[in-house]
Amino acid sequence: MNTQQVRIVELGRGPQIEGHRLTVMDVFYYLHRGYDFDFIQQAMPSLSRDQFDAVVEYVKGHHAELVEKDCQAEEFHQRGIAAQRARGGIFAQSDEHLATEERVARLREKMTRKLAEKNGARHPD
Repeated sequence: MNTQQVRIVELGRGPQIEGHRLTVMDVFYYLHRGYDFDFIQQAMPSLSRDQFDAVVEYVKGHHAELVEKDCQAEEFHQRGIAAQRARGGIFAQSDEHLATEERVARLREKMTRKLAEKNGARHPD
């Protein structure tokens, strides 16, 4: 392994792999959740082993900072999900106890109703 060739640089989007569009946070998301290189490479096929190793080395020196950023990103996503659910409609919380087929049927019905309303017709209830 020659991680000396791979550098982590700052180009305005946070630390990223030099010459690559992936940021350290893109890879850290999976690392922080316990995934290994093989799994991460399936999600990011362009990530080489040397690039992965360079990110792992960077993480060793910046772990607490990256964990904090990951927590902030997760909170941001959770707030967005909560806002979508609060608006109701097709984004409302699904009934987890229902079978998948029934949830799909309910979603189709909601989408049909929304489309009818958008087109000026009232969908019968």
